[in-house]
Amino acid sequence: MNTKTLYSILICLFVMGGSIGVLHWWSQDADERMMNNIETAANDAEVNISEITSETTETIIVQNKISWEAREEDGALVIGSPDAPVTIMEYSSLSCPHCATFHKDTLPTLKKDYIDQGQVKFVFNDFPLNKPALAGSLLLKCVPIEDRYNFMELLFEQQSAWAFESDYVTKLKQYAALLGVSGDKAEDCMNNELSERVMFIKVKEAADKFEISSTPSFVILPTEEVVTGAQTYGAFSKRIEAILKDNAE
Repeated sequence: MNTKTLYSILICLFVMGGSIGVLHWWSQDADERMMNNIETAANDAEVNISEITSETTETIIVQNKISWEAREEDGALVIGSPDAPVTIMEYSSLSCPHCATFHKDTLPTLKKDYIDQGQVKFVFNDFPLNKPALAGSLLLKCVPIEDRYNFMELLFEQQSAWAFESDYVTKLKQYAALLGVSGDKAEDCMNNELSERVMFIKVKEAADKFEISSTPSFVILPTEEVVTGAQTYGAFSKRIEAILKDNAE
């Protein structure tokens, strides 16, 4: 091997060694950059998760604040604060015109002035007086609790269009379809014998305990005063204010 060839080999080895060194350095630097990126991403993720958790918590808190507006207690639809000093228990039939009048003319103002303010808890008890009212009450049990109040108000508002018609079942199924309740499910709900028996047990209990015999009838707690008929807003307000005044003294 001559000297020129030896120099050529040495130069090639030097270049190759330098390239390997450069690649090793680049690999180490890339590893470090990757770890830095991972740490940065992890920190960003922690911040994002914290933000999401905060937003989610706020959403849950807001939901909890309004969740008492519609719930079920012992099978009855309830709106209002569970800690309200006054409770009004309504016994109504979905086919009762006087009940519809109360729900149209009096309840909205009571809700705004007392129920939404946390001073009155309102309990809606079923007291069906005929087959259409019974079918409506049974169907109402199958409606999601968050939609139940509005659906009940819809049935009262549209009472003349279904409650006195021979095809009331078809009409009720059409209303339920607005909430995504299938016709088969609505039919099953309206033919639920167990729910029907439970409902009439509660009707009998109300009749025995408070002598409820007509609709609408209201029991005001804690005084246990029974008020009958579609009373005006003033009739309820007077009684509510008297209880609130007694509690304040």
